[in-house]
Amino acid sequence: MRIAKAIKTDQETIRRFLDVLGGGSVVLSNNKLAQASFFTLGHSFIQEFIEGVFQKKEEYLINELENGGFPSEGGPIGSLKADQKKCQETAEHLLNAAKQWQGGDEIARSEVGWAVSEYTNTCRQRLERMRNLIVPLLEQTFTLEEDQQIAEKLNDMVFEHLPKDNPNKYVKVIERLEEQLSDWK
Repeated sequence: MRIAKAIKTDQETIRRFLDVLGGGSVVLSNNKLAQASFFTLGHSFIQEFIEGVFQKKEEYLINELENGGFPSEGGPIGSLKADQKKCQETAEHLLNAAKQWQGGDEIARSEVGWAVSEYTNTCRQRLERMRNLIVPLLEQTFTLEEDQQIAEKLNDMVFEHLPKDNPNKYVKVIERLEEQLSDWK
């Protein structure tokens, strides 16, 4: 239970980001107001927060399960790793397409839409896999004391990876994206 609480805020932040990114994709397909810079900023959030902060927590939890005897290939761990890899590949495709679109390639605009759709679907699946498979496995595998230690480590990781001079940086990025999206509508 403590493990779920330790990653809940991150998951809520990511869901909020996915909502605004998906909203940008809808606007992208419906009108010409959408701008590539929205999606490059979105990629920065993906790289810094999802891959830079949250994925480190996922990897720590995966490692704990592997140390508890769960196989690293196949099953929930293998599926989560596959989701991580697909998210990274799709995010890279998103960035490349957004840069091409920024450079004047209008065909790349539709590629951005595809990449956003693929990324948001995979990332939502990844969050659900964490919530419905990985966390319950951890809770069933470890004692309450071990659960507490894992949760404390996750909480410590928050402070290791947040910018000390701007702890609300990632929420502010989402707010900026939400504001841009609102301006397009």
